[in-house]
This record gives sequence, structure tokens and C-alpha cells, in this order.
Amino acid sequence: MFIESCTWITFSLIFIGSLGNILCICVFLRKRFRSSILTPFFVALLITDCIYLMFRVIKLLYYQETLFEHFSSQLSCSLSLFIRIYSSFARNAPQILIPLSHYELYIRFTLILMASLAIQRAYDMCRISFRLIKRNSSSRSLSFILIISTFIIAYLLEFFGLSIFCSYELSSKTTYQWYTYLHKNLSNETISLINFMRNQSASEKDIKCISNNNYNNSSCTHEEIAHITRHYFDIHQRPIVELIRKIHFSSMGTKIARNELRLKYHYHTCLVRLQPDLFLKLFDVLYSRTLGFNRYTLILVIGSIIPSIITILGNTISLRWILNIRNSVYEHSAIFRRTDETRRVIIIITVECLLAVINSWLVDIILSVVFCKWSVAIGDDCPEFLEHYHPLLAFFDLLNSMSNIVLYCFATKRFRRELECMLKGWINTIRQVLRIIFKCEWTNSSIRRKKFHDEHSNGPTEISLQLFKSSKRFSKKYDYIKIKIVSTPDII
Repeated sequence: MFIESCTWITFSLIFIGSLGNILCICVFLRKRFRSSILTPFFVALLITDCIYLMFRVIKLLYYQETLFEHFSSQLSCSLSLFIRIYSSFARNAPQILIPLSHYELYIRFTLILMASLAIQRAYDMCRISFRLIKRNSSSRSLSFILIISTFIIAYLLEFFGLSIFCSYELSSKTTYQWYTYLHKNLSNETISLINFMRNQSASEKDIKCISNNNYNNSSCTHEEIAHITRHYFDIHQRPIVELIRKIHFSSMGTKIARNELRLKYHYHTCLVRLQPDLFLKLFDVLYSRTLGFNRYTLILVIGSIIPSIITILGNTISLRWILNIRNSVYEHSAIFRRTDETRRVIIIITVECLLAVINSWLVDIILSVVFCKWSVAIGDDCPEFLEHYHPLLAFFDLLNSMSNIVLYCFATKRFRRELECMLKGWINTIRQVLRIIFKCEWTNSSIRRKKFHDEHSNGPTEISLQLFKSSKRFSKKYDYIKIKIVSTPDII
């Protein structure tokens, strides 16, 4: 029952957040907006926003068991319909399709596309302001080319944000070092390893090799022990993860994050698989944690921060040229009317960009500063950050999606009129359908009522008339016979 409630709650949140975007898309696809150059851009942004909200809500529930401490597993939404579909795709989809299931892809696409629009608007406003000539209308095909190119760029950034390099297996040398460290310094944890092996149905020979405290004089060879430990240390389950973290903390004095541990030791399904020892040497280069400069932060800067700054600067320049045009001698010309609408469009893009900035990187940096001591490197375990991050961003995402229709209505009267006409048309259609349905139902009910009335009210009278007529016919045919009694003499 709780799982079904989670499914309906997830669907309700996605539907409520996407309803305004769906209405805006329907308005832009109407005849008056269909031929506009900006329509493909706005439709692409609205569709992307719907997909982004959907994945954000799904991931909030998908990670709730691992992100939040002291969470009751009995009241978990991780088995609901949406989460099972997402989990199945994340496990079984090819590596090249995995970025499509990450919400970061869609927020980066939004920011890069808005940056492209801001640059185009600033260029047009500069040409109009200096030359006072009509703006050249670009081809619609160029709009689609720009949208597709932007999506490819966002996809490549997200794809390289994934782990395209990994080892094809865990290093036997590393696992043997862990094994020797366990026997020397963490003898109690060796028992945990043996219990885990028993739960995995390990053979008695393997258990005997591992449980022998005097491993130098063990009957098992060095290669056999390395092979056994590599097999069980390479299983990404909670007991092994906690055991490796304890070994790492005890030997090096620093805690290794669970995500970093998975990437470093247990991840073997990437596109480019390297030798284990070579990958461990290159890992610090690929995931450098020095001053937080790594692949994650570089993609965050290139894919999110720089496009948002370009969008805000481009829109600021455009607004400046618009104010100059409004004060020119062409105040009552067609250029003035176009720039007035452009001003509203730029305000819309700026507000959407600010909301996208909040959702993409501003909240990450603020929460990491407050809870994680400036560390925004990939793989950091920061429970307080995660506990505040997902609910807060889910709220901002819902606010962002619901505010789109308000911003577009503020943009132009034409959009408001088209939205009003569309809603009135839908309401009239629904009324006509309901009227036809109720009319048919009323007609059928009237026929049934009349038939029922005839059967129960007029029926007995007709029957009595028939009986009366039949009795009357019977009385006419009836003949009375008079018998005369004649006396006869007795015969003796």
C-alpha cells in the first residue's frame, strides 16, 4: 500500500510541476506561434524542464535509502513503479545511453541553449541600435541545428563526467596487501571477512587459506591467496565496502568516500578498461582532489557556471541597447514594438537562467561550503550536505517548472490571448461532450422510465380489459337448456 502511494505521489509531483510547461508547449504549437523563430527554442526548453523535473524527483526517491541516515527501510519508496523502471534502465542500459538518465545533462543543455540565445539577442540588439535596420530573420532550420548542437555538447560534457576509464578487475597486489594488513593489525575484521565468505558459499579450502593466521607458513601459495582475496574484495556489497574503508582509514589515516571507493576499486564496466595497477596510478590524475580541481569541477565550470554567466551578461547588454532604442526617435515605430517584446523575452530568459543557476551549481557550492568545508570533489561523503541538498533542489525545481507559465504570460499579450482562447476552446469542447453524454443518458433514462411506467401502471388495466372481453365473449356463447320433467307410468 505504501509503495502504491509513493507511485501516485511521484506521478502527482511530476504532473503538477509539468502542467504549466505542457500548457505553454500547446500554446507555442498553435498557428500564431508556430512560424516564430523562437518557438523551437522555447519548446525545447520546456520539454527539457519537464524531463529534468521528472529525473530529479525520481532520483530523490531512488537514493533515499543510501543518502539519509536512520531511514526506515519499511517506509521506502525505492520499490515503487517509477524507481524500478529507472533502476532497471540504469543497470541494463548500454554505457553510451547512461547520460540520458542523469538530470545534470538537461540542466546543462538548458544553460548552454540560453547562453546561445543571449549571445544572439545581444548581437541583434547591437545591430539595431547602431544601424537602425531591420533584424535579419534566421532560418528555422538553423534553430533546429543550434538546438541539436547544444544537446550534443551537453551530452559530451555529461558523458566525460562519467567514468569512461576504469580497471578491468581489482588489483591482486592491492588485495594481498589488505589481507596482510588485516592479519597484522585488524584481526577482528578478519573474522568479518570469513563470515562474508561463508555467506557467499565459499569453499572450505578458501576459508582455510584466509583463516590461517600464520599466512607466511600457510599451505596456500601467495598466488592462491591473492586470487581468493581479489575475488571477494571485488564484490561491491556493504560488508566489503565497510571493511575496505576501515583498512584505508587505519593504514592511511584518511576516510575514503563510498563513491570514490567504488570508482577506484569496484567499477569495471566503463568503455576504456586499463590494467589494475596502471589505473590506480592514473586515478589521482583523473580524480585529483587538490584544491577541488578535478573532472567534476571542470565540467561544472565549463558546462554550468560559464554558460550562466554568459547568459546574464548577454541579457544585460541587450537590455542596455533596448533602453537606448526606446529613447531614440523611433520610439513609435515597429522597431520600438519589437524591442518592447524582446525586453520581456530577455527578462524571461534571465529569470529562468537565475533559477537554473540555483538548481545547477549555486546550491551545491553554498551547501558544500556550509556542511562539507569547501569540498565539492566527486565522491565526497557528506551526509548533512546530501540531506539538505535533495529536498531543497526538489523544491526549487518544482518552483521553476510552475513559474514558467507565469513568466510567459507576463511576456506578451499575444501569449495570454492564445492561452485564453485555447483554454476556452478546451472548456467548450468538454462542455459539448458532457452535454452529449448527459443528453444521451437522459434520453435513455426517459425511455426506460416510460417503459417501466407502462409495464407497472398501464399493464393491469389492459389485462383486466382482455379478461372482461374474453368473459363477455364466453357469456354470449353460453346457452341455457330448459329440461321439462315428464311423468311416466311405473312399469311393474
